[in-house]
Amino acid sequence: MRGLLSWWDSVEEWLTGLPFIPQLVVFLVVAIPIATLIAVVVNRLVGKIFSVFSRRDVGDDHGLGI
Repeated sequence: MRGLLSWWDSVEEWLTGLPFIPQLVVFLVVAIPIATLIAVVVNRLVGKIFSVFSRRDVGDDHGLGI
């Protein structure tokens, strides 16, 4: 655990030592893919949960609404 924390501290120190624009670029290059991945995973998870509790599986539902 100490190794991981030491590594993170060095990354944080390197990032905060950069000027603003390079900090922004590095952050966006890292944050956008991670945020996209999290959004895709949450979307699929919510889709699966709603499919379990879906009421569309009712036998007399013809799909036309009320």
